[in-house]
Amino acid sequence: MTKRNEQMHLDTRLVTVGVITRTCFAGLGTTILLFVAASGLPAVTARADTAQAAAPDMSIGAQQFPGEDAINLRWEQHWTLEQDGTVRRREHRWIKLLNSRPIRRLADPRVDFHAGQDKLIIHTAQTHLPGGKIMPVPDYSFNLAAPDDVGGWPQYALWQQQVICFSGIKDNVVLELDYEVVTQPHVLPWIDADLRLDDDYPTVERRISVTVPKGTVLNHRLDGISPEMGKDLDQSSRGKMTTFSWMFRNLPGTPAEPQSSPWRQRCPRLQFTTCTNARQWVPAILSRVRQAAEPNEQIKKLAETVVEDEADPTERIRKIARKLHDSFKFLNSPKTFRSLECRPAGEVLEANYGNPLESAALCAALLRALDFDVSVEVSVVALAWEGKVPTNSAFDGVVVVANLPDGPVHVHPQHGVFRNPGSLGKHWLLSLNESGTLRSTYVHARGEKEPSRINITGKVTIDSEGNAAGDLHIRLTGAFYDPAQLETADQQKKLVGNMLGRVLDGFEVSKHSIAMLSDEVLRATVTVASKDTLKSYGKGHLLTLGSGPALLNEFPLPLKRSYRKTAVHLPGQARESVALTIELPEEWSAMIAPTALAPVTGSWGTVSQQVETDGGEVRFRRTVEITADTIPPDDFAALREAINHLRTTGSLHLVCGKSVPQP
Repeated sequence: MTKRNEQMHLDTRLVTVGVITRTCFAGLGTTILLFVAASGLPAVTARADTAQAAAPDMSIGAQQFPGEDAINLRWEQHWTLEQDGTVRRREHRWIKLLNSRPIRRLADPRVDFHAGQDKLIIHTAQTHLPGGKIMPVPDYSFNLAAPDDVGGWPQYALWQQQVICFSGIKDNVVLELDYEVVTQPHVLPWIDADLRLDDDYPTVERRISVTVPKGTVLNHRLDGISPEMGKDLDQSSRGKMTTFSWMFRNLPGTPAEPQSSPWRQRCPRLQFTTCTNARQWVPAILSRVRQAAEPNEQIKKLAETVVEDEADPTERIRKIARKLHDSFKFLNSPKTFRSLECRPAGEVLEANYGNPLESAALCAALLRALDFDVSVEVSVVALAWEGKVPTNSAFDGVVVVANLPDGPVHVHPQHGVFRNPGSLGKHWLLSLNESGTLRSTYVHARGEKEPSRINITGKVTIDSEGNAAGDLHIRLTGAFYDPAQLETADQQKKLVGNMLGRVLDGFEVSKHSIAMLSDEVLRATVTVASKDTLKSYGKGHLLTLGSGPALLNEFPLPLKRSYRKTAVHLPGQARESVALTIELPEEWSAMIAPTALAPVTGSWGTVSQQVETDGGEVRFRRTVEITADTIPPDDFAALREAINHLRTTGSLHLVCGKSVPQP
């Protein structure tokens, strides 16, 4: 130990730039940044942590984790709710970089904080080089920026982002960052978190703790952890505080691939909250919206202008919803409503931007200005929602309900009017009745209960000049259409035109007729014609049968990459049946017919294509049945190969023309 370290003298340099006060402690290798609010809040008296836990084993590397790009050697997160309501959130992480691939993601971490409500303390920011040398992050590598999700909006101007650029980056360095965000008392209505416990990279140690005053409720839930990875909970008390802690080891890396299952399904997860239950969580949100939803003169004037002389109540609601959708700027970042902030509707209208609570208050005020009976409900994502552990991560806006004699009309301010089932699928709508009982309504996604089906049949006739025309019959169910979005003739024509393009390239709709349009099924008849004479191809004409399976728009598949580690996630089950007869002129024949595909089957379903030529007729049949919404990576390979076969030009091109006599 050097004489400099033995003295442990405190060399303090205060450098104030804007709202930053930087204090350097000589001999400790530690830089502490104190962010002082622009409102004039006093600086935090901070000290370095001289009694920190021992560092993790930094010799762990590629030998123990071959093929990995990085390793989380240790990852600690701690929340403290103090007696006066102050909230401290501290994170300390050691990450080892095994090569250069993860540099962009890991070497420039960013920490967001509110300069009027938070103080950010950087306890440690340094690079551990191979061989033991430590390289602290220099002063010039701490830079303030505006967070992308709220930057540029006056209401959120005090949100800032600390960018920390580590030095000495090369293979096998360890990046250590220890920071703390201290939030003023009573800014947060409760503390909560919904944590993914693993990472894209392996994690050797993961520690989480929550300290609260004795007697404070901490609801929590742990999912997806096997016994060898860690234990459920350790609870201890000291003085007037109780600490809940979890410890996990050897969590494998689970990287996200295109169309992987949501992390809440595929990864271990910990939720906790000091909110007592959903009966506290729901009214806390709704009360803010109700209080802010009073219409003023400007709101009344706007509402009357938007609906004009429209008399139909439902259409008046739709016009208000469309106006919001088209002209209001929705800011969905959790930063905007972490304090459940909700400005009065008149103020929100004047600003023309706001958070989900404020957009709902404005929507409700506009409808109230037209004398509608309005109520509000909290929308939560079903996959994220746990009623016994209500966390803000599940929040997905506030739905406005206009109660009409014929039944309620639901409006999501950002997405418009919706039905059940409908476009706002797999959500719960939550409210409280007059007795205080929680009331919940599940909103199904279209096609959630039954497989979504698309059936297209018909005949197309080609004349001797190479022009083609015919009639198609289209039948759709589930996710292939939304009746709430098909209430005008233009919307209906656009849908059938889209479906036509999936099976016949270069054709247009001459006329269409909707035979049935209900919540369960859409049936339409479409008269079609080629836009121009079919393209010449050698001595024949080329007809292209769309671009592949028609279901891929609503049920896309990751078809470019052959190798996968994780299962493929789909929005539901789907079935497609396309049956077309191509009638050729007299003396014409199919010179090149689309290639057939013998049935390919797997745990996911069946894919096949049949092509028959019979004189002047070509009969084309394609069937795709996907009977699972989660496909294991090993099983997906066969499905991928079959679908890609159906997308090749050889599977979609028909070349036909007048037969040429053989010499």
